[in-house]
Amino acid sequence: LINLYHLKVLNVKQLIFLFYAVTISFVFLNTAYLFSSSVTNFSLLDSLVNQNSTIIKTIVIDPGHGGKDSGTMGTKRYKIYEKHVALAVSLKLGEYIQKTFPEINVIYTRKTDVFLELNERTEIANKKNADLFISIHCDGFTNPNPSGASVFVMGMSKLKANMEVAMRENSAIYMEDNYQKKYEGFDPQSQESYIVFSLMQNIYLNQSLKIAEEVEKEFSTKANRKSRGVKQAPFYVISRTNMPSILIECGFLTNPQEEEYLHSEIGQDYIASAIYRAFRSYKNDIEKKEKNQNKEFNKLVNTDEKNKAKNIVVEKTETINSSLDFKIIYKVQIGTYLKSMLNISQFKEINAIEEKINGTFKYYVNAGSIKEEADILKNNLVDLGFKGAFIIALFNGKRISTKEALNLQNK
Repeated sequence: LINLYHLKVLNVKQLIFLFYAVTISFVFLNTAYLFSSSVTNFSLLDSLVNQNSTIIKTIVIDPGHGGKDSGTMGTKRYKIYEKHVALAVSLKLGEYIQKTFPEINVIYTRKTDVFLELNERTEIANKKNADLFISIHCDGFTNPNPSGASVFVMGMSKLKANMEVAMRENSAIYMEDNYQKKYEGFDPQSQESYIVFSLMQNIYLNQSLKIAEEVEKEFSTKANRKSRGVKQAPFYVISRTNMPSILIECGFLTNPQEEEYLHSEIGQDYIASAIYRAFRSYKNDIEKKEKNQNKEFNKLVNTDEKNKAKNIVVEKTETINSSLDFKIIYKVQIGTYLKSMLNISQFKEINAIEEKINGTFKYYVNAGSIKEEADILKNNLVDLGFKGAFIIALFNGKRISTKEALNLQNK
């Protein structure tokens, strides 16, 4: 909120209002979380088992820009631009992965100098049900001094500091036909457009940070790259992916020395091999952890107990969805995201209801007209991994507080 105030997206009154709203929501959700923690001691393990397997079968490598979109043009001493370097590094990275892990399906968003829309890139990854998305780019600035490589994950931390690079990369949208309609009014150069990103719940943030940290470590220790660290920024191309995703800025083409390095065969080899080693470490780590977690889970909970919460949720929602004719209805809100989650198994299995509002997707599960039953449903959803789940109430379709709903029912 402070970032948005400094960027002059919010005025003082809006800032105060949103601060109190967020504070109240935090207190409510924290109380709900503490209560649910006392009900069950295996929700974390249950959540992990219910997620798709972390064994990596498919990886999508996305060379940034291409075709009419040159990306950063560097010092303009050469006719080699960001699009060329990104493609060269991406192809080398894919070759390293395929050579060591032939069982992994490596998919490129482009393998030649062609233009791709931003939403096409994320659609490729989502349609292929990729387990990891890596977008390769080069940085640029208005003066030749900055240097070094950065790794980004989707997020709003230190928004002001990272906004410029996000705006620059997102500006590829302007080269697309009818982009205003396609992206529902999103304008890469409008600070107001980025408010919607703050609503995103990145369920893959921890995994994205894990591989980002591995890449940053390899860059700084073995690839002879000055590290600018792991950062969060609202890049469109990694905001709509349904898997762990990172965006790598390999270095500054506007720095003459770094441009020479990024153009060279050996420089591209060093960068690609560093990203490959980071991927290898990430893959080995998460797959080892998954095996250990599954072993531990199977010791603690048998199959019947593991499915009990899910069966309760499914039976309850199927019954409620068939007869919603009450004046007061309770629902359990399970999350707000920037992309549709209906193709994810966890959402399908609980009959989640999707509501799209101004480019965001909210998800609910119907809980009927009895508050006590809504509490039970919420706790079961928490057991299934939706830790931020909370109850809302509606009176004749209009949202009211749960306290008001109980008062009306007790009259």
